[in-house]
Amino acid sequence: MEQREKIRNLFDRYSKGQCTPEEQAHLHKWFNHYTQNEAHGLDNLSSSFQTDQRILSNDQKRTSQIKPKIRHYAAAVLILTLATLFFFQHKQESNDKNQHAIVSHKSNDVLPGGNRAKLTLADGTVIDLSTEENGIVVGADEIAYNGGSETIVNLDGNTTNQLVLSTPVGGTYQLTLSDGTQVWLNAGSTLRYPSHFAKNERLVEIEGEAYFSVSKDKHRPFRVLSRGQKVEVLGTEFNVSAYDNDNSVMTTLVSGAIRLDANGKELTLVPGDQSEFWGTDNLKKQKVDIQPFIAWKKGEFYFENTPLTDMLKQLSRWYDVEVVYERKVPNERFSGAMSRNVTLQTVLRLLKISEINYRLEKNKLIIE
Repeated sequence: MEQREKIRNLFDRYSKGQCTPEEQAHLHKWFNHYTQNEAHGLDNLSSSFQTDQRILSNDQKRTSQIKPKIRHYAAAVLILTLATLFFFQHKQESNDKNQHAIVSHKSNDVLPGGNRAKLTLADGTVIDLSTEENGIVVGADEIAYNGGSETIVNLDGNTTNQLVLSTPVGGTYQLTLSDGTQVWLNAGSTLRYPSHFAKNERLVEIEGEAYFSVSKDKHRPFRVLSRGQKVEVLGTEFNVSAYDNDNSVMTTLVSGAIRLDANGKELTLVPGDQSEFWGTDNLKKQKVDIQPFIAWKKGEFYFENTPLTDMLKQLSRWYDVEVVYERKVPNERFSGAMSRNVTLQTVLRLLKISEINYRLEKNKLIIE
């Protein structure tokens, strides 16, 4: 505990720009030692360690030039990672591999989301999909779970039916379409698609968020509709986030190329581009680090200078809780990575480190 307090005091001094060169060197040495000896094997945090070490290393080289605002941000990144490291160290020492799956009612905690979805057929029949499976496949004459372990419903190969796959808040699911295109649905999302595609195009519609890995077919472009935006591709991988309670639709391209059409305006994206559409004629694109926008597909939270409100919105969707602010929203940003397969209280410990107070009352997360 004494060593922990000493390091945390150094972080505090660092965030205020009060560290001496010797103290900065000590902090950097401790960080390297900790990640090499005590955080060994935590793959889901490795990217955070690397980022934080670069920030410290660069800061030492230009201490006299760095602005207090940047220094405070770098320290916030490190404090976030420090909190995460201490949690995972404690978890390892407890030797309870299934800790995240067992939550006492007394703990007032919330389990993470998981494989949950509903399939709606053309006649209105709704099928609750298995939580033991992670996805379904649309075949020539049936819909089955991944791997063909069980047939869910038989299809008429000569008739095209409109189908709907939807995930609740706190749910995620995968889908392989009839052309081989793979789709990952994030929490609180809906995909409308046909059992078989037409001869001249492949058209689907998304509400919420989905990651697409589109099979190549130069004769049939693949089109995705989302809140007034149309994405057209031949074969590529991209992410579309089009939640109703977000201000804009964001499309992030991972590979290949796509063309967007929104209210008569067109854009072409190349890998690393992200477009943003605000529902009017405001459409723009920019270069981004794609990792924060596709980490959910890999089962991770990935925050990179993310505003508190945006971070809590992600938590709200995954843990199915309502976020309530009792006062002015704190102007805080967060950076770091963590598995989505942990309880809500685990993630919220990071808020405590940042001196943001909260309380959890049933399905409400209240920021005090």
